[in-house]
Amino acid sequence: MSQTPSSSASESASIWSFLNFVFAFVFSAFVFFAVGSFVWFGMLNSIKLHGPAVATTAAAVAPVAAVPASAAALPVLEVTLKPDTANPMMYNTKEITAKAGQKIKLTFDNRGAIAPLPHNIVVGQAGTKDRILALSMQIMTDPNGMAKGYIPEAPEVLAHTKLVNAGQTETIEFTVAGAGDYPYMCTFPGHALMMNGVIKVQ
Repeated sequence: MSQTPSSSASESASIWSFLNFVFAFVFSAFVFFAVGSFVWFGMLNSIKLHGPAVATTAAAVAPVAAVPASAAALPVLEVTLKPDTANPMMYNTKEITAKAGQKIKLTFDNRGAIAPLPHNIVVGQAGTKDRILALSMQIMTDPNGMAKGYIPEAPEVLAHTKLVNAGQTETIEFTVAGAGDYPYMCTFPGHALMMNGVIKVQ
């Protein structure tokens, strides 16, 4: 006995309804998975870049040691940093030695590099290299980063120059109060991983 046209059409419609349901279910599951992954990895990246929330508070910065009374007799330490002649994405000096309580007069001379690039110098509090590095990556995504000279706004920053264009110089003065390793780096996007150094204070 042959099927009537209406019966065949009804079965065809049922098959398409079932396929549409399966497609909608698979598509919904994919969208749910994609959105969930985006949110999850966004949270992980935020934690990696920003660090724990407590690290952004002033209380998270290690207390600065009192300046010794004998520090007044220390001469001002004058240092000039330039881009390295072999690699303009590095400083020519990677380590500076100073005494606790000593004032440092730091000049950045952005002249003579084989590749004329803008740079800055951001000096962090003792022991904050990882935090300053994370802040340098964070400010890369700040829409106002260039207007700020790519200088992170955080209590971990002890001193900084402005963004110094090629052919220019700038001098800053600051005091390293206590012993420790004070990091310095260029926080212009992409520079900090290579363009960094340390002030070793004894």
